[in-house]
Amino acid sequence: MDEFDEIRSCLVEMKDLSALMIDLAFSSVMYNSDEIAEEVYLLEERMDDLTLKVKKLALRAAKKEEDPESLLSIMDMADINERISDAAYGIADIILRDIEPHPIIREIMEDTEEELGRVIVHKGSILHGKTLKQLKLPSKIGTRILAIKRGSRYIYNPGKDDEIHEGDVLIAVGSDLDKLRKLAGEEVEKEE
Repeated sequence: MDEFDEIRSCLVEMKDLSALMIDLAFSSVMYNSDEIAEEVYLLEERMDDLTLKVKKLALRAAKKEEDPESLLSIMDMADINERISDAAYGIADIILRDIEPHPIIREIMEDTEEELGRVIVHKGSILHGKTLKQLKLPSKIGTRILAIKRGSRYIYNPGKDDEIHEGDVLIAVGSDLDKLRKLAGEEVEKEE
């Protein structure tokens, strides 16, 4: 893989990552979730790594280019994605620093009918070993999987052929994530 293929791959991941981070950051505030806010922190570290990698690759590629200044737009794009992730990090930081968001912030965010959250696939889950196509989660339970975290690796915008495994962390959005939690083998607290 040459520098430009690697740069392209990194920039695509950065674009997906920054969009996911914004969704997670706002959700962490909306649901006052330390768990979701901490996920944003972890993603910020990945974004830092990608930004540095893109810049190094662009500098290496510049040595071979007739017009090395043309690569400035690549570095600019990396910086812009980094700034987006920094903003998401700042939003999530509100929760992790135990700052109580003003009621108007929660009021604005509660206008959405969808919930975004993390769901861990436990041992014995019926999700294990099945592809997203087989599960048909959007039509069956009204939930979309935005990303799958497998160990330290993320699968962004997973496709219909991506499989779910035990231990995966699903970043999902839907009107009732408790249904997904039940399928994943998580205990769901009943409202009284």
